[in-house]
Amino acid sequence: MDESVIKRIHAEFKDTKKFTLPDSLLPFEKGYNLVSWVKELFVYYRAEEIIVRPFDDLPGLRLSNEEGLTVTIQDVHKFIINDLNLISLETRKKVIGQAVSGANVQEAWGNIVPLLLPFIKNLDKETLMEELSWKCGPVSEILWALSWIFMEREQVEVPDDILMVCSRFPYFQWQAKGDIQSMWEPEEPICRREWLALDLYNRILG
Repeated sequence: MDESVIKRIHAEFKDTKKFTLPDSLLPFEKGYNLVSWVKELFVYYRAEEIIVRPFDDLPGLRLSNEEGLTVTIQDVHKFIINDLNLISLETRKKVIGQAVSGANVQEAWGNIVPLLLPFIKNLDKETLMEELSWKCGPVSEILWALSWIFMEREQVEVPDDILMVCSRFPYFQWQAKGDIQSMWEPEEPICRREWLALDLYNRILG
């Protein structure tokens, strides 16, 4: 069984008020280090429990050093265990677990679709469109998170003059310099929340 880095750094922090992260979990200077942290989070889940007690003591473990990306792995954990979402905890764990595994994002998405379809397959056409268009809906919230993971796995390069800004995971927006909202999107369709929503829509309606 893999050793839990979260447990190790928590023990260090309790003893010395300091801790050392492995290079694989350091925040990125550009972009964000989410996939490695999610895998580490799942190591803890398997070894311990879904309640990550060390997060009560540890400072925020940031995924990025970019100014607009103050997201921490604690924020991601809160998203996974959020009991206000109508999609069950076990399903959210399975979806996120599939997103960081598989040979590629296409395979990962193919494994995720059957997990999400039961939540929307019985909706009529109009309600289905509303559900998938609603950016804060239960399924859309999952799709936002998947877009983070898929962008990192696809190594999407964001232009130097565009910033990814996030104040609450998994929601984000693209900004041009001067705090102006940008219409830029990744070229890879599977990395966009809207494409993922449309793909679900088309799979249900054929």
